[in-house]
Amino acid sequence: EIYKNGLLNQKLPIVTTDPNKLEEQARKFLGARSFNYVAGGAGEKATMDANRLVFRQWKMIPRMLRPTTHRDLRVELFGRTFESPLLIAPIGVQTIFHQDKEIGVAEIAREIGVPYILSTASSSSIEEVAEVNGDGTRWFQLYWPQDNEITKSVGIHLLDTFCSMRTALQNDD
Repeated sequence: EIYKNGLLNQKLPIVTTDPNKLEEQARKFLGARSFNYVAGGAGEKATMDANRLVFRQWKMIPRMLRPTTHRDLRVELFGRTFESPLLIAPIGVQTIFHQDKEIGVAEIAREIGVPYILSTASSSSIEEVAEVNGDGTRWFQLYWPQDNEITKSVGIHLLDTFCSMRTALQNDD
């Protein structure tokens, strides 16, 4: 769809498809506070650099003159099969990017069938996200509290309210 619109209608997508230009585009459209939060990478950006290095090692190899009608992108993760290898990663404090905050992204994740991961540092409550995500797959990125009783309380609340992986977690004890 993206390529067809570009080739036939000279209509480019709103967001660049060039990963090297994403940061530049984000800087133009986000306020300084929002951009610095997402581009900061926590500290010296060592994790971001390591992630980019690993990602660059993967290559897409075109397969010319082969049938492409029966592609299978499914992956198995935690004993469940997903139609796509994509997940929506946890990003906290999304209210600095858009008024819909995490609930907007969680709703889209359900619509497109991609698992959504909520950050401990979210602007939206667990209940708000669970409601809009409905029967979608969702996980939680826990920033582990220092107090084990708080951790246990959060875990019980998540299992009762939020996580769609409850059975898998309970079976692992």
